[in-house]
Amino acid sequence: MAYHSSGKLTIPLDIPDVDIIGTEITRDGKYIIEVESRLETTPCGICGQAIKCSYGHGAEVELRHLPILGYESYIRIRPKRGQCLSCLHEPTTTQVVGWYEQRSPHTKAYDRYLMKQLIGSTIEDVSRKEKVGYDAVMGAIGRQVAVEVNWEEIENLGTVGIDEIALKKGRKEYAAVITARQDNGEVRILAVLEERKKR
Repeated sequence: MAYHSSGKLTIPLDIPDVDIIGTEITRDGKYIIEVESRLETTPCGICGQAIKCSYGHGAEVELRHLPILGYESYIRIRPKRGQCLSCLHEPTTTQVVGWYEQRSPHTKAYDRYLMKQLIGSTIEDVSRKEKVGYDAVMGAIGRQVAVEVNWEEIENLGTVGIDEIALKKGRKEYAAVITARQDNGEVRILAVLEERKKR
């Protein structure tokens, strides 16, 4: 006999330092989660010193986030703003937080999710499955893979992996991905090369 419960399911957002202030489900089944940052300061965009975020809010931002039970989810936030009274002309700065990058359409958690979806798939496949544009997937790769390796963060090169990924299905366009497994099991990307040549 089936048991039906009217209870609620709690799902972690994988986003630090935010409070949920509202949720909605659109007619097409998308989850919209409205959040507010708990952080009260941000670095000034000019001098870098911490300034209090008491200068209102910036424009509303909607970011694609991890799927919930197979449905698309979005985080909606109005970033706080602060004013630096120490700099000339007292400029304002939009709060910088660690879970998304300005001008990115995704949260960092969703960028990491897209990278995992690329395992065994092409960029076009992931674009279709996730209903995001080809350029959006490429943007996620660009944000996740540094242009240069920070060798201070690499513990060792004990296990190095060399894999290739197809950029487009059936078009012989490949990239080589060079990785290193760290002692803690984490795999770090060292380079993404545009071709598979030996050099």
